Amino acid sequence: MNTASLLNLVGLTLTNPAEAARRLLAMKLGGDVLWLAFSLAVILNAALQSVANIMLPALSPDTLQVAEPLSRTLLVSVAAILISVASFLLVGRLLGGTANFYEIMTLVIWLQLLQIVGQAFVIICGLALPFLFLPFSLAMLGFSLFITLHFLNQAHKFDSLGRSFVVILISGVVAIPFVLMLFSGGPV
Repeated sequence: MNTASLLNLVGLTLTNPAEAARRLLAMKLGGDVLWLAFSLAVILNAALQSVANIMLPALSPDTLQVAEPLSRTLLVSVAAILISVASFLLVGRLLGGTANFYEIMTLVIWLQLLQIVGQAFVIICGLALPFLFLPFSLAMLGFSLFITLHFLNQAHKFDSLGRSFVVILISGVVAIPFVLMLFSGGPV
């Protein structure tokens, strides 16, 4: 895949996520490629999170954060992506979906890589114009949800975005205990 086709896929993901999902799934990426992309996503996500933890006090001095070790940031990133893949797969299948592990992994990793670029953009814009940090963050969250709905709909071959939305809701509820265990306080 060359740079032009990669940029076209990014544009397609933002304008027509269902078609982008079909194209990504048609690539039928193997496990070796997906695990390498997973590793890249984890490393980039951890690096961006570390940068964000340094930059966040510049956006709002009231938000002093204790820097987490990079190893913990990497672990949280690995767990978050794998929990997303597993819960989207299992909940989707319970609701009649047909996706397999690598199909969901393909779409989640692609979305994760796009979110990393989006988060970097939000941080840079937030540093230049701090009042845009929250609106841009919320817009990115909404866009990510919109894309995820279409991605799950295509992967599981659902007939409506409503079922994809239910997958996201139930996956969130299932993932909450695992997410809470990742934070230093443990389960609440």
